[in-house]
Amino acid sequence: MADDSTRQHGMRELMGRRNVRIWIAVAAGVVVIAALGGLAVYKRPGGDCTVERLALPSPDAYSVVFAMEPGGRHIVGRTGSIGRTGSVDLDLLIWTDGRPRLVDLPGESQLPHDVNAAGVVVGSTVFGAMGGPQEIRAWVYRDGAVAILPGTRGTEAFAVSDDGTVVGTVEGRPVLWDPSANKPSSLRMPEAGWKGKAIDISADGQTIVGQLTPDVKSRPYVWSADGTPRELPLPTIDGETAMTASAKSITGEWVAGLATSRHDDGGVPVRWNLRTGEVRVFPKYGLVGASVSTDGRITAKGDGGRAVVLGGRNTLTLRRLDDNTGLHDTTYGISYDGRTIAGNAASARSGTAPVVWHCT
Repeated sequence: MADDSTRQHGMRELMGRRNVRIWIAVAAGVVVIAALGGLAVYKRPGGDCTVERLALPSPDAYSVVFAMEPGGRHIVGRTGSIGRTGSVDLDLLIWTDGRPRLVDLPGESQLPHDVNAAGVVVGSTVFGAMGGPQEIRAWVYRDGAVAILPGTRGTEAFAVSDDGTVVGTVEGRPVLWDPSANKPSSLRMPEAGWKGKAIDISADGQTIVGQLTPDVKSRPYVWSADGTPRELPLPTIDGETAMTASAKSITGEWVAGLATSRHDDGGVPVRWNLRTGEVRVFPKYGLVGASVSTDGRITAKGDGGRAVVLGGRNTLTLRRLDDNTGLHDTTYGISYDGRTIAGNAASARSGTAPVVWHCT
């Protein structure tokens, strides 16, 4: 799943440009596209796992990955091109078993955030003219159709469970959308007036994680099946209690997230175990697109532009493409067994390339 800073960066990056708007009344047009040249596999020394370029919808398409469901079949991202007038037309891009297809999305600055085992995708989009009033709205793609989720302006959908329950935020409050409900339900908070967001939900729909902000400092929270909120402990970084933290992803009993300190406001990866209470910090790494496997391995950002997998018996340093640049490789999803990882690799051809790493 994509992390919060990356989502915000994506919104800011494209809010200043004008999109070609695509409005969808009932169903989105879905186009199945043949893979161009298949998947190219690169094996380079100095790294673990193989890296494969995902097939693109066209040779010059700028495409990026934002999420992968833990089963590893469905990967989602967005793709588009910049026209001569500066317009940007972004589409949802879904790879199923490596085969890409496009889905038209409404609005502008479209961001997919999550996909479940059935291929249901959720995300956010912007409505409104550049320089005028704008609002962010949540959407869901299921059964070949895109629908705007009910709610007011300032609505974002961040994750979806296998039963179709969606979680996110409405005007700064954590909420969930039940598949059978016609409006979002606010999640319980310890005190009135707090702000926050629900960032991920377990595949079985029983546990939600995210963050709450009672003042100016965010705190990591988990909601159990009965709706009870519980604060996760702030980790210790370099001998001091973290200033802020956020829970970003959940798989089974493991939660991955981010924590900041007085000396590092960029944040470091954190892993919590809901059963044992264990909290572990990885202070030498960065976090982009937090995701966690069933056995507690988490994706992160290492030195030299490399992506890494932490928390296992050994740290995996993922191989880079043969034409890599000085940019960072980023990971946005790890499978249940930790063997399949989706993300974007730095490439001289297009700046970045959507890829899958396969580990043994």
